[in-house]
Amino acid sequence: MIELTVESTGLNSHYDLTDRIAAALQEHGTGDGLAGVFAHGSTIGLTVMRYEPGAVQDLLRALERIAPESPADGGRYLHELTTADPNGFSHLKSSLLGTSLLVPFRDGRLAMSPSHRVVLFDFDLKPATRRVFLDAPRPATPAHSPDEIKENSR
Repeated sequence: MIELTVESTGLNSHYDLTDRIAAALQEHGTGDGLAGVFAHGSTIGLTVMRYEPGAVQDLLRALERIAPESPADGGRYLHELTTADPNGFSHLKSSLLGTSLLVPFRDGRLAMSPSHRVVLFDFDLKPATRRVFLDAPRPATPAHSPDEIKENSR
């Protein structure tokens, strides 16, 4: 398993991890297949998107409508009432976006559209070092000739 770290500034920060993921997979010498990407934490999210300011703000605005920092009824999130932690909205946004992805890797590079990027969002209230784990596709095993297979089965 490959681990990447991101020094996050917290609330609504976002980081393009695409090039780091591709470089780590290349360095690891992986084969073709699907690479698993998992962000460790319950207040962060991963997505594949066109990473440009307008799309980022559109996504953040949509998530804010669904899980605002303060509930619309003026109350508090039950998470805060049970844990005394005022980041209930962060957990909801993380759950909505998700913390894992599969990305295609072929011929030593990510096989995605050049305009699509793997982006980490941090919804928590404070800065933190975020960890992202990669489960790389396994290198291809060499093909064996029929004679080698017969020889190995004896």
